[in-house]
Formats: sequence, C-alpha cells, structure tokens
Amino acid sequence: MDFWMIRTFDHGGYYETRLILMAINLLIACYFVYYKRDRRFLLMFASGAILQTFIEYVLQFGGLRSSVHSISIFGGLVSPLVGPIIQGFTEGGSLAMFAFWFADLRSSQAGLKRWLPLICLGIVIAGLSFTAGSVARNSPISSARPMFAPISIFSVTTVIFASLWISWRKEELAGLANYYAGILLFAFLNYEPLHAMGARYIGVLSGAQYFAAAMPAQILVMLLSHLFEAAGGKLHYFIIPLALGLVKLKAKEIGGKRERYSTQHLQDLAQRGWRKKSKPFTR
Repeated sequence: MDFWMIRTFDHGGYYETRLILMAINLLIACYFVYYKRDRRFLLMFASGAILQTFIEYVLQFGGLRSSVHSISIFGGLVSPLVGPIIQGFTEGGSLAMFAFWFADLRSSQAGLKRWLPLICLGIVIAGLSFTAGSVARNSPISSARPMFAPISIFSVTTVIFASLWISWRKEELAGLANYYAGILLFAFLNYEPLHAMGARYIGVLSGAQYFAAAMPAQILVMLLSHLFEAAGGKLHYFIIPLALGLVKLKAKEIGGKRERYSTQHLQDLAQRGWRKKSKPFTR
C-alpha cells in the first residue's frame, strides 16, 4: 500500500504563523550577533533557509508533490516560482537555528538558565502550530506527497551517509547526534500539533480520492517520516557550514576554560602516560 503525506494547511494560516516564527528567530540571531559577537546562529538560519528553498523547488518541479499544490499568505495566492523561497525562509531557517541552538547547549553542557530561552521558543513553536492546525483542520487538501518515492529515499540516504562521513572526519559525530536530536525535537513540536488537529496526516489513495490511513499506520509512518526525512534529511543544514569552517559547536567549559578532547588528543595523552610509566626518570 502506498502512503501519502497529506496537508490541508497551505491556505489555512500556517505560513502566517511561520512568518512570526521567522521574525522571532531572526531577532534571536541578531541578539547573538550584537550582544555576544556570535554570528553562528545567523549563519545557521541562512544555511537552513537556502537549502530548504532548494529542497522545495525540487519537490515542486520534480513531480514529488501533487499538481494542485500552492501556498497562500494573508489570503493571497503565492506564485509557484516564489512559494519555495517563502517556504525555505519561513521553515528551513527556523529549523536549522533551533536545532543548532539545541546542539550547542548540549555540547557545552549548559545549565538550566541557558536552556530557558530555547524552552520558551519550543513552547512558542508548538503554540503556533496548534493555532495553524485549528484554522486548517477542515480545509480541503492542499498538498499530497508520496512517502516512499525512490528519489526521496535515495536523496535522504545520501545526505545521512555523507553527513556521518564528514562529521567523522571532523571529529564531530557527537555534535551531529546532538543536531539530529534538535531537528527531531523541532519536528515533533512543529508537526505533531498539525497531525493532532488533522491538518497534516498520513493518507492512502483510493481511486481519485485521498483518505486518512488507519491509526497504526498513521503513527508508524509519521514516526518514520520524523526520524528519516524530517530529521535525517536535513543534517546537511549543519554539516555544510561545519565542513566550510563557518560554524563550530561550543565545547564544555571547566573552570572558565573550554575543554575539547579529540581522538588524536586522547591518543597523545595515552602515549605520554605509557612513556612516563616505562621511563619514570626522563623528562
């Protein structure tokens, strides 16, 4: 049986709430630039926006969405040529920055005080999604996308393996894992309220009509979507800036100093200990 990702929110208030979320994230990024001299959050927002825009163009013009797909903002229909840009900047930028912030706090083992702004942002994301879902819950289907299209599976798998290889070479596997967890958290906060309100769900095609899949399939396929394409398929939002040397996660701070142990550093420490043990009177 073929499963489809069905959406009804493209003309029902979703992108208005995404504009609000985008504005909040840009304000946060500007705060870090101005007060902390930290450009990483703004760079991550730009990375997510640009790469998500590219993905949306591929989905729209690669035949991976239904021909009726379009989006609206404030009641106005957006041109198919402009729509992917709006989707990229309102969705991709916010996702990339949220996940990076989560990974950065995890990497530096930040205390609760530093987590509070991100927790508040998460509550805002869920609240905006519930608002959009309540508006769009009884709207007509605005988008239908096959869940197991071969080109999508191949693309996401390539992104995952390439990200793992680059992060291993950069000794950032832990950072990649934290970033993945951040994307996954964002996916649940952003999409599950829409799922619960019936504005985004797993469907099946019968004849020329789409119907909601049975509940076990809803849960399993949606979970797979979160784990594989929503999170795994967006790892390059972080990996590309990392590979270019534009961003780096903070290390744990001990006594005011940042401690970061690479594999080579640990090997060097072990060799020094062995040499000192075998030749205790040498310097």
